[in-house]
Amino acid sequence: MDDRQIIRILKALAEPNRFRMVQAIAAAGELSCGEVGTHFKLSQPTISHHLKILADAGILDARREGQHAVMSINHKVLEQALTLVPTRLQPTGTLREP
Repeated sequence: MDDRQIIRILKALAEPNRFRMVQAIAAAGELSCGEVGTHFKLSQPTISHHLKILADAGILDARREGQHAVMSINHKVLEQALTLVPTRLQPTGTLREP
């Protein structure tokens, strides 16, 4: 995983509503977009926008179930990113390009 991907994941999680969405999906195991919306006082387009950012960052996996998209957490990607952050912040004498 390169620095750009790590930064994308961290930026996606830095927004409080998105972080709470990830928490809600993790607690349930998986949720449809509509089910995610029931946990937040946000419009459906706003929910979809946040879920797209999380999916594009690789944090969420989506599968189709009929007309619904069902979201689950991509734990492998999250664990990898969070494991790499401390190693990327160690003194090495060189600066990595993003």
